[in-house]
Amino acid sequence: MLAVFLFHCTRFFDPEGWHLKNTEQSELLFVSMRGLIWAWVMELFFLLSGVGTWYSLGSRRAGAYVWERVKRLLIPLYTVGLLVLLPVQFYFELFTNSGYSGNFWQFIPRYLARFNLPSITQSPGTLLPIPFSGHLWFLQYLFLISLLSLPLLLYLKSEQGQRLVARLSGWCDSRGGIFLFVIPLSLAFIGFRAVFKGWYSWADLLWYAIFFVIGYMMAADKRFTVSVRRHGWICLVLWIVGLAGVSLLVLVLGYDPYPGKEPFSLVFVFFQIAWSITSWSAVVFVLSIGVRYLNTNNKSLVYGNEAVLPFYLFHQTIILCVGWYVIRWDMGILIKLLIIAVVSFPLIMILYELFVRRFNIVRFFFGMRPKKKPSVTTVPRPEGTSA
Repeated sequence: MLAVFLFHCTRFFDPEGWHLKNTEQSELLFVSMRGLIWAWVMELFFLLSGVGTWYSLGSRRAGAYVWERVKRLLIPLYTVGLLVLLPVQFYFELFTNSGYSGNFWQFIPRYLARFNLPSITQSPGTLLPIPFSGHLWFLQYLFLISLLSLPLLLYLKSEQGQRLVARLSGWCDSRGGIFLFVIPLSLAFIGFRAVFKGWYSWADLLWYAIFFVIGYMMAADKRFTVSVRRHGWICLVLWIVGLAGVSLLVLVLGYDPYPGKEPFSLVFVFFQIAWSITSWSAVVFVLSIGVRYLNTNNKSLVYGNEAVLPFYLFHQTIILCVGWYVIRWDMGILIKLLIIAVVSFPLIMILYELFVRRFNIVRFFFGMRPKKKPSVTTVPRPEGTSA
């Protein structure tokens, strides 16, 4: 979550389009953030969601699991997201990219007019329509993946499914076996990117769904964790080499990887395989660091784990609101970036601590479980005392 926060703080200053942009931009910052964070961060979100789903389905039936997903994902999306956080982002989007010059309240009808009925299009997000998804596309995708993959998840929990998981974990336990997962990831992009054009298409949904199911299986058999630990450092090497190869294609040879801009070709196939290896290697390396050094628990982690969804909901809108003022100042990119990060982070945590964490009704709208009341311990009265 901290990596996502930092990445979005840098988005004002890279040369790609975003909701708000600084006048001066940095190609170095763009390449650095794409190299360090882009390859693994959302993939890890979906993989860890799959891990959590294994335990969730272990303690509840399918119907209860779906209702839990509704409370966790759709209620925040269609309440706090739809009515509070996303309109602000859409205003900045219109201001920057559509030449909108009216005030915030005047644009609200324009925002609500984009609300359409559910439909099947090139983007799976239209199945859960919202006027402007912003960074909350993650909630749309995670709910759809949770729902559409449920038959497979239930099968993998069955006796026959467990034999399949055990076979896969046995293969992964051998040297190099962890890279078997590159095959479905590569096929997903090679097959679906050629059909579905643009970002956030069904190709992306399938890509993230594979990470989700991998995480689900990893929780089922400890041999996957052993394999992750064993292959961590070689995956770091492959991550670096893969990024170098992808950068060579894009920056030196001029290949445009934007979905739909390049026709199906041998170079297209090579790029998708190279990116699949790079992304999977980055995810495995980050997981291996967690296995080695973060296999513990403490009060800070407990607090952070509970805060992560509200933090995610808040973070991009708060970053944009702070950046709206900072990017107008006459100072260097690095100073602006530091100010945005240093101001935004405590603002998000203050909002969470004062207005979300303490109140069960607000927690509900942020996808959190009710806050447990402290248990009252009855102290036995000493014998012979009166009431």
